[in-house]
Amino acid sequence: MKKLVTAACALVAASAFAVESANIVGYASTNAAPNLNFYAPQFFDVGYNTTSIQNIKLDDGGSGIVGMGDSMQIVGPLGSAAAVYFYWNRGYFGGEGFFWSDDTMADVNISFDAGDGFAVDNANSLSFATTVSGEVPTENVTFAATPNLNWTGNAFPAPISIQDVQLDDGGSGIVGMGDSMQIVGPLGSAAAVYFYWNRGYFGGEGFFWSDDTMADAVVTFAPGQGFAIDNANSLTFDITIPCPYNL
Repeated sequence: MKKLVTAACALVAASAFAVESANIVGYASTNAAPNLNFYAPQFFDVGYNTTSIQNIKLDDGGSGIVGMGDSMQIVGPLGSAAAVYFYWNRGYFGGEGFFWSDDTMADVNISFDAGDGFAVDNANSLSFATTVSGEVPTENVTFAATPNLNWTGNAFPAPISIQDVQLDDGGSGIVGMGDSMQIVGPLGSAAAVYFYWNRGYFGGEGFFWSDDTMADAVVTFAPGQGFAIDNANSLTFDITIPCPYNL
């Protein structure tokens, strides 16, 4: 289920908020950093649970610095690049507007589910914004872990805590002895690695993410920030990204 929010509400930096409105579309814009920029879209096509690649825009404010083949590397829960797509200005080809193409210059027709991660290449350190608009997801994002890195992120227009991201093995006990999360964000590089533990192993209750000293990790993911959860041992568990606002 999704609700519509105003742009102003959508960008409020609060840990929780509740909104009700109708026929108003949310909007988010994030400035690019050099090299790969990892994101998870926070808004989805009106009436759908996905967002189209063609609705993800690189906005240079009219300077003309983007649109000659800037690339997007598609990464998602499978944890590997599925394809590379290119962003073009149709004006170079006698048309209007911008579009994502495949390597044959044909329009790309793919969509991202809530929680999917992707990376936009900025190898030339250009200045542009990645823009997504549409409806806001209002339910937790949950998907089954696949082997190796699972690329995901904060799919909501409000911050979430690392401690709210859960790995659920259905009580089998196969997770919680140090499964790792690699933090990646708009800067496109790993800032740190955190580990998921079962407090029961240490005489407590519940699960938590720790830093390398076993202290609780205090990390907040900004709206749209990407990260990866490692499943190096090919375990069977679900990854849940929590909906951060009260509904």
